[in-house]
Amino acid sequence: MDARHADLLTDAVEEACAVLPRAEQAAWIEGIASGYEEVKRNAETAGTARRAGTWYTPPDAVERILDAAMPARPKPAFQACDPACGTGNFLVAMADRLQAMGWTGARIAAAVQGMDLDPFATAVARVRLRLRYGGGTAIWRTSIRCGDALVAGAWDGRSYSLVAGNPPFLGQLEKQSVRSRAEQAALRERFDGHVAGYADTASAFLLLGTELAPRGTVALLQPISTLSATDALPIRLACESGMTLTAVIMLPGNAFGAAVRTCVPMLTRRASAMLRVADASGDIQRIARDRCTGGAWGAALAAVRGVPDPLASCTAGTLDDWMRSTADFRQHYYGLRGRVHASDGAQPTPEAPALVTVGAIGAARLDWGTRPVRIHGRVFAGPIIRTSELKSDAVLGPWLLTRQGPKILVATQTRAIEAWVDAKGIAMPSTPAITVTPKRAADLWKVAAALLAPATAAEAWWRHAGSGMSARAIRLSASQLRALPAPGNRAAWTRGARALAAWQQTATTAARDEFAEHMCDAYGVPLGAERDRLVAWWRESVTDARTASATSACKHVLLNLTSAAPRRSQAAAKVSG
Repeated sequence: MDARHADLLTDAVEEACAVLPRAEQAAWIEGIASGYEEVKRNAETAGTARRAGTWYTPPDAVERILDAAMPARPKPAFQACDPACGTGNFLVAMADRLQAMGWTGARIAAAVQGMDLDPFATAVARVRLRLRYGGGTAIWRTSIRCGDALVAGAWDGRSYSLVAGNPPFLGQLEKQSVRSRAEQAALRERFDGHVAGYADTASAFLLLGTELAPRGTVALLQPISTLSATDALPIRLACESGMTLTAVIMLPGNAFGAAVRTCVPMLTRRASAMLRVADASGDIQRIARDRCTGGAWGAALAAVRGVPDPLASCTAGTLDDWMRSTADFRQHYYGLRGRVHASDGAQPTPEAPALVTVGAIGAARLDWGTRPVRIHGRVFAGPIIRTSELKSDAVLGPWLLTRQGPKILVATQTRAIEAWVDAKGIAMPSTPAITVTPKRAADLWKVAAALLAPATAAEAWWRHAGSGMSARAIRLSASQLRALPAPGNRAAWTRGARALAAWQQTATTAARDEFAEHMCDAYGVPLGAERDRLVAWWRESVTDARTASATSACKHVLLNLTSAAPRRSQAAAKVSG
């Protein structure tokens, strides 16, 4: 990127345009703009070079965003900018609205400004806007600049009424879009440490927007992960320190060629007590603003997904008071290569425990041994490991010691929290399953009951929606599990723990429903239609298509795995008060 190249390219585009009849020039530059967008899109898709994250915005998405963010009658001092303007789709849409109100030429050029890293896109945007709205070439060179919008001093202290656009999406888990160490350091310094870790570069533009429009409106397209990603939390909190999240617009899944779900968080200086959430079809819902404060923007996605409010009126601290939770890493997964064996129909034991993948973990059930799984490129009907082979290993020996014994295995990427109690210590987790152990051994079933409760599932959605690979799933980290609220009604919680032991042992819907009611009591969910809705949503979430197909096989496995365990009355007696 070199601003001088943008000036030279602007001259070249102007010269090519000048040889055409005046009546054909506007159509020609529009063709150049759309053609260049297609070239860039194809280059992104091919993945042959480092990604720039440039996915140009469809006109209907631009109009929908500006309908929500741009005032119908802008004041005379109105100024808007797009900090990653590309060939000018947002700028053109903004200028069209101003022109419809009688603004012309130099006045529009002063009100509509942009910047982009790409010299050719910058040149096209300049010529495109000059031909549409008039004004000299010089003023559009001033209004649309080539440069890095995220660099300190790039905006010379300018302030805008509106910042809107589609910044580049550059996820930091992909090799072709990851920031270099120098870029990481520069962004950390530029934004006081808020932009770090795996935060998508697009979210840095959101923070930039709050600087550029401190008393205006910010409406920038984002990957939906920005609403809840842990590494984007410092950015969300920094945005909230100066502005308020006033609306979230969800865009259709097919809005872009890129395989990413998108949304538009809208920030303003002042906002009402309710947050407006527009789903992909444009329908509006309103949720209490306090559900989204503290960086919990995922509540907006939970609302459009139809997740009921947890309605928990009786909580006491967090689950961190009751449990420990840890996740395994790549070295544990790959360290088991060549050490996974087939059970050959034998039931797992503490010395030859089942290796449990996340797909085998359900709500109060384990599907291990009911269908084949692929591990390290091999297919197993019932994978096990042998502890005698691992004890002396420098990595897996300590791992074995911390994972053996009674525990709770929690799946990730699920519609609701799904967990299974390994009361006999006959299973071991396969990455990325989360292992939970109670701080008191007697609380094993109580901790599991809290994790599986309907109110906990809904609360997890309201806090972390958007974190999963699927729009219909959530992905919680070990620390996020610990941060969920603990029940406040201890007596009901104990009853819920006993009901969970019965549910896991019998795998019946009656036991499941009894558990749900006790845990609603434990969390103080009031009786009535809203409680019924919460339980119905939870029941559907933990009883998916996989459950229906695996139920009979799973019952058989459960009976085998618990054959040496006490009967229902004895199991219930072991749950502490």
